[in-house]
Parts: sequence; C-alpha cells; structure tokens
Amino acid sequence: MGRRRKRLSDQPFELEILSVDSSGMGVAVHEEKNLRVYDTLPGEKIRARYLFGKNQRGKAETLEVLRPSADRVQPRCPHFGTCGACSLQHMSMAAQLARKESDLLQCLKNIGRVEPGSVFEPLDGQQWDYRRKARLSVRDVTAKDRVLVGFRERNGRYVADMRTCHVLRQEIADALPQLCLLIAGLDCHDQIPQIESACGDKGCALIFRHLEELSTSDVARLTAFASATGLGVFLQPSGPDSIQPLAAAGVRLEYTIDALELQLRFEPLDFIQINGSLNQLMVMRALELLEPRAGDNILDLFCGLGNFTLPLATRAGHVTGVEGSADMVERGRSNAALNNIENAEFHKVDLYQSQAQPRSQPPWPGSGYNKIMLDPPRSGALDLLPWIARAGVDRVLYISCNPETLARDAGLLVHEHGFELNGAGVLNMFPHTPHNEAIALFERRAGL
Repeated sequence: MGRRRKRLSDQPFELEILSVDSSGMGVAVHEEKNLRVYDTLPGEKIRARYLFGKNQRGKAETLEVLRPSADRVQPRCPHFGTCGACSLQHMSMAAQLARKESDLLQCLKNIGRVEPGSVFEPLDGQQWDYRRKARLSVRDVTAKDRVLVGFRERNGRYVADMRTCHVLRQEIADALPQLCLLIAGLDCHDQIPQIESACGDKGCALIFRHLEELSTSDVARLTAFASATGLGVFLQPSGPDSIQPLAAAGVRLEYTIDALELQLRFEPLDFIQINGSLNQLMVMRALELLEPRAGDNILDLFCGLGNFTLPLATRAGHVTGVEGSADMVERGRSNAALNNIENAEFHKVDLYQSQAQPRSQPPWPGSGYNKIMLDPPRSGALDLLPWIARAGVDRVLYISCNPETLARDAGLLVHEHGFELNGAGVLNMFPHTPHNEAIALFERRAGL
C-alpha cells in the first residue's frame, strides 16, 4: 500500500516570509515544505492557515501580520484579498518597481545569459484609474439574489462582488453598480457572460456579449442606459466580427500622444496599451532610444494601429509598419491620414508564418532598413530573429510584455546574431499587479 498523505491541520501557525514569487505570493517553508502565502511581503512574520481545495494546494492565507515589512502599505481597494485583479496593493510603489526590475534582470541573466550595459530608470505613469481596457465577467448569482459584474476572484472560480474599482477608468468603475442592476432587469439576464470596456481620452464604450437574441425591451433598456450614462453600448452576439453599436452609442474612441500632437483612433476591441499615461512616456522613451533621424528607414514589427509607427514617422525619413490584422492595418492607414503623415506605410503580414519552408525574402516588405522597432505578443519574436539579423540593421528596440521571452530572444540576439544588449528597463504598465513589461535596446556589435 502507498504511504498515506499526512492530513493538513486547520489550526493557525506562524511563518517567516522569505521572498515573493512571480505571481506576487509570498514564499515560505513550513514543516519542511514550500508554501505560497497570499498578501505577504519578504521579511514579514505572519500567522497563517492552510487553504483547502483542489486549486489551493500548497497555499495559505494570512490571518495576521505579526511583523510587517517597511514596504507594506494599506491597500486602497475594499475588495483587495478577494478580487484577483490587483495582488500587490499591499506593497509600496517603490517596492513594486524594485521587484519588477529585479525580476527582469534575473530573467535576462538566468534565461538569456545576458546583462544590459545599463539599466534604464523605470517608467511609471498613472497608478490608479488607469485601465482603459478590461474584460469583466458577469454572473447571475441566485444565492445572492443579484447580478455580479467584475473581475474574477483570485481563486478564479467566482466573480468578485465588486461595488467599485480603483484601477478601472473612473467612468467604468462608477458604472459597476448600475450595470449590475441593468443586467438583473434584462430578459436575458443569465445569457450575458461578459462585458468588455474600452476607453479613449474622452469617452468609454461597453461591449455586451450575449448568448441569445435580445428582446425589444432589452434593447430599449440598454439604449436608455447609454443615453443616461454617456457610455457607448455595443452588442456582440457571437465572435468579434459580430460587434455592432446601438443607435445611442455615439462615442468616438481616440487617444493622443500629447508631446507630438498625434491623435489615434481605435475601435472597441482593437489592441491598445492599457495605461494611457504610461503609453505616452513609453512612446517618448522609444524615440529617445531609437533616435529616429531624417535619413532613417525604420521597420516597425507588430505595429498595431500605429502607436509607435506614427511617432517615429514624425522624425524619421520613412517608417514601414507590419501587422497581422487587416483591421489594424486599415486603422494605421487611417490614423496616418488623420495626422497628415505621408512617410509611413502599413502592410498586413502574418509574422508568425511557419519558418519551416525556406524563403529567399524576409516575411516583411521592402529592404534597406537601418533600425527596427519590435513590440511582439507574449510569445516573443523567436522565428523573426534570424531575419532581423540578416536585415543588416544597426539598432533594434524591443518592447516586451513577457520578460521570459524577452530574455530568451535577447540571449539569441547577443550570442548568435551579433548584437549587444545596450540597456533594459521596466515599464509599469499594470501598477499593483505582478504583470511586468520591459523595454530593451540592442545595437549591432562593432565590426559585424
């Protein structure tokens, strides 16, 4: 017979927190076993209790902080500890930035075996009310006799009972109680699984995903809600291509890059950077590091709707944006026209097309580029690195939403493709969360 697993006690015990892991949970050792603990900081002494359940194995909850860290602050949100959206609100912003910088540098060293020539000062923008896009879950909870609209609880199983939110844009946070009442009064109250929000500098939109056709009275209620709140209301009966605005949805979504007087328009489901104020700082740092000049021919990969393409074009000779989404390419072209920019062009190219079949030409159009801007998704740009090396560019600026894939790609660029990692630093796109974004500058090694 196999040895029976020792039954865990439900009695409290004391712990010393050793560190914080990549998800923001404290790490400790109890009875010779590693334990992850919610809502703790390195160096703290706490009283804790085991959590039980399939998804809680090896985890504990904090009952009392006996010796708090100097980095501990009072969480601003009343839902902290239940809602899973912001797990670092108990950590000071200085400590959050230091932790993210340390994680980035450790990834570069351990995964890529590289160290940056310099560490850029962290970029930190708006810390509250910053989320201009979000996906909110909806659940009609019979036991509570109400509809819940919000982020998932940190165990992932339930929707948090949110009455407010300090990271959502204020317009959306203020509308949460009204949304709960609105959906509760709809005929299809149990057929709306999610609502997505999208905000420009002025005005926000809500996209209601509904699993059955709306009744005439439901359409009327949603239209009245849009009129009363000033929020645009869009309906999504199936996939992303099915989104249609209600007649009352007159909100135009756009944001500006103030320092360059650029205006960029977008549709509700388009990808934009979540934190608007941080995006402005990030764009200007990209210009500072890439140093676009009149003689430059720059390639912008994964360009989206032109968030970097158009700012680069204000200073470079020519910029080519490449993107896999036809809709985003069209948005980039429209934004170029809106801003009277004639030295930028946009092309639809599947940048993740298989590299298994040899090709004589790189996956993007044109040639003669001397600088590359790169902003890939979380999976990074592994397949594109050989093409980037062959392009003969002398400078590559890499924006990353995943330090691990950035570190992997950095190691290949340095050790196999003749580049040096000139510098790297963190971008605090998602304050109060463990999510870590980064920027890295690569320059071709002299003589190569």
